[in-house]
Amino acid sequence: MRHQRLWFVALSIVPSVLLAQKPVVQPVRPPVMHCCTPVVVDAKGKELGDVIRYDDRFGSIQLNAFVSYRLAGGDTVPLSVGPEYILGLQGTGGSTMLFTTPDCSGNTAYAMIYNPPLTKRYAMVLPVGSPGQFNATQAWLWVTDPTPLRVNPPPGTVFHSQWGDTGSCSPYPAPGYTFAPSPLGLFVVHKVEDLYTKFTRPFYVQ
Repeated sequence: MRHQRLWFVALSIVPSVLLAQKPVVQPVRPPVMHCCTPVVVDAKGKELGDVIRYDDRFGSIQLNAFVSYRLAGGDTVPLSVGPEYILGLQGTGGSTMLFTTPDCSGNTAYAMIYNPPLTKRYAMVLPVGSPGQFNATQAWLWVTDPTPLRVNPPPGTVFHSQWGDTGSCSPYPAPGYTFAPSPLGLFVVHKVEDLYTKFTRPFYVQ
């Protein structure tokens, strides 16, 4: 009888011991996510904008980037940025940036932006003193109003100059250039600022 009680006690203890020794299951940890978007800054550490994506279209041009540049009012426009330059997504020349003045002066112009980006505003950058990239002394940013629509200039509008692809103003011979009405239309843009005065080259990703 005494032996039976001992066996009963022993059998009662063993399951408890086995339960106590059950391996601890570690919780599954989610993969570590990087919280921050790469940012392009200038030579003095001043932030230019978030990287949208690297521009890998051309093997000979390595790791330049499309950057979301924030305007004073809070809206953003995409720009193409390399270590030594800031460009718009639409190149100049070919009557893509039109002025009613003979010397490209004034704060309002018309831009032929063929394929607008998926942003609230569109931008053009006019480099000064260079065919677009290296050695430009200025980079004038021109921006549309929010949610712009394509327009045809009012009847009788004559353009007397365009911003060429050589980094300078190119006057039209008299009597000037008249834009033919087109479904493509033009976008009205306004002069904002010189990006090379505001930022110091070279630029890099931080």
